Amino acid sequence: MSRRFFTPEQAADYLGGINSRTLTRWARENYIPAIPIGEGKRRLWRFLESDLDEWMMNRRRGGHDAG
Repeated sequence: MSRRFFTPEQAADYLGGINSRTLTRWARENYIPAIPIGEGKRRLWRFLESDLDEWMMNRRRGGHDAG
């Protein structure tokens, strides 16, 4: 299992070019698995590669939960 973490920009690219701001919004809305760093409006988000892979597979299979 991969333990590689991505920034929103790296994760957006990994997912095929999604806008990184959209990805950050999805993280805030718990639509996509993400790890918050800090608190408040300025929190940073990091995305675990294995979580993104699982999320993509669930989406491909027709699942709609975030993880």
